[in-house]
Amino acid sequence: MTRAARSALRGCAALAMLALGASGAAQASAPVPSPQALYLPADLSNICEANPQALQQAIDRHWHGAFGPNNSLDQWTQLVRTFSCDLSGSKDLGWHRVPLRAYESAIRYPLTWTETETVNGRVRRQIKTYYSAAQLPPKIDFWVSGRIDEIRYDKRLRRLDARFFAPRPAPGTRGSSASSGGSTDSQCVATTLQFRQQNGLWLLSGVEPTIAPRC
Repeated sequence: MTRAARSALRGCAALAMLALGASGAAQASAPVPSPQALYLPADLSNICEANPQALQQAIDRHWHGAFGPNNSLDQWTQLVRTFSCDLSGSKDLGWHRVPLRAYESAIRYPLTWTETETVNGRVRRQIKTYYSAAQLPPKIDFWVSGRIDEIRYDKRLRRLDARFFAPRPAPGTRGSSASSGGSTDSQCVATTLQFRQQNGLWLLSGVEPTIAPRC
């Protein structure tokens, strides 16, 4: 092999190493994609009537076993059913008011309470944080139904969110005051319940009642 050929070969190898290093650096600096929301099929979206085991399997498959033992999701499912269904956990009550103080033992502090209101066409979010049961207002409640619109998991915060979405009740009917703080032409209401673990148990860590212009 001539001196010129050896020199060219070394140059090609150096360029290949540079390209490989640049590719590796780009991969290392690329942000880890956040998991997308899980939109449940019709037979699982009504958490009061759905097969709990099938619901847990769907969640576990979507996030590839991120929640550890099955009893972790089983406990979360029971907790969500407690909030959204009647005491037996077997009936969808429709869009109904849940008094938060009735579930103090299921709260993880600090608890965040986020309200959304529309003023002059602009959406404003107001966040309140409660650090103990003594700080909770005497009357604090939210609206929820038995149907889950979406489930989100924040791996960094290890937080599991369930968003309940329903048509806004007609004026004068049960639930018509669910749209406090929003525009009068809103047609739908939604409540997102946030859950985080404490001593291995999922507990409610945040509530976000919101208003959407359309279903």
